[in-house]
Amino acid sequence: MDNTTLKQQALTFIKGRNNLLAVIILTVVNIILTAFDAGLNFLFSATIPQFVYEIGKSFDLELGTNIFMKIGLVMAFIIIVTYFVFWLLSKRIRGFILAALIFFSIDSVVLLSLILIVDFEVSYLLEIAFHGWILFYLINGTRAWYKLRGINTNDFNVILQEIKTNQTGIKELSTPDKID
Repeated sequence: MDNTTLKQQALTFIKGRNNLLAVIILTVVNIILTAFDAGLNFLFSATIPQFVYEIGKSFDLELGTNIFMKIGLVMAFIIIVTYFVFWLLSKRIRGFILAALIFFSIDSVVLLSLILIVDFEVSYLLEIAFHGWILFYLINGTRAWYKLRGINTNDFNVILQEIKTNQTGIKELSTPDKID
């Protein structure tokens, strides 16, 4: 591969990781908002951690305890931490982007299953669209990893450094020069 293709694949991989990080952050925010009954929910997040927490919370409402909510919260954060570990490790061992893709694919199947079980609302279409968005970037990130698998970590980091130092140069290349 030439240098330009390597940089494009590296940028695609980075976009996949960045979208995964956004999912992690917004899922944590959603869990916190749900815990405080804020009535607000971000769409760009994972479904399973929220579902596990909500199940625990509903058991507590029925039984009048708070142990199930705590168990649900712990289980939700274990799932979120798993995503975070995939994100962290994918920087050094790029194949972990595939693990994140598999994990989020399972999350998407659970979302679709839940939508089929409950009464349909138009807001579910947005949820599906955002899951599709995240899957798109994770799939592209995984494809980029596959194309870059022959590049060792040090060479990959050099490419990333070139991208960072030439960010303004890339923008300048994309805009045509003015003709006077």
